[in-house]
Amino acid sequence: MPVPLAATLVDVMTPLFFYVVIVAYLAYLLNSAWQFSRRPEQSRTMRGVTFALVPLAILLALVGVVAASVNAFTNQQGTPSTPWAIVMIAFGLGAASVLLAAEGLILRRRLRGGPGDRRAIGFRSLSLIATTVPLVLLGGLFLAFATCHLACG
Repeated sequence: MPVPLAATLVDVMTPLFFYVVIVAYLAYLLNSAWQFSRRPEQSRTMRGVTFALVPLAILLALVGVVAASVNAFTNQQGTPSTPWAIVMIAFGLGAASVLLAAEGLILRRRLRGGPGDRRAIGFRSLSLIATTVPLVLLGGLFLAFATCHLACG
């Protein structure tokens, strides 16, 4: 009896872990957007781009989460397939991270506050860039896998 229970526990805990990770990362992105939006900026161009594109990138990631969840819970490959859903999640979160990092770097350069404020914005921007790299690598890997799967049949 321990084998079926362990298999069931793994089957439940693995998706739960990924949901928690995705929700935590979304919370981090939203916290970063909130932190950057509270800072004054002379040029509103980057902020307008961020406000327009970051929600779209997060929406793309959430559509990927829903698609992957539906496919997993129904035990079948739907539209989009699970590899394409993972591509949507990785590139959606990665795009939101890159846009927020760019806004943070622009804010850091224009910030008139003390060195503590500049350092906090700089660290937040660097952490956004650092978390983008694995997301883009994962997205690229699954994009290659999905494309190969599509081309190979």
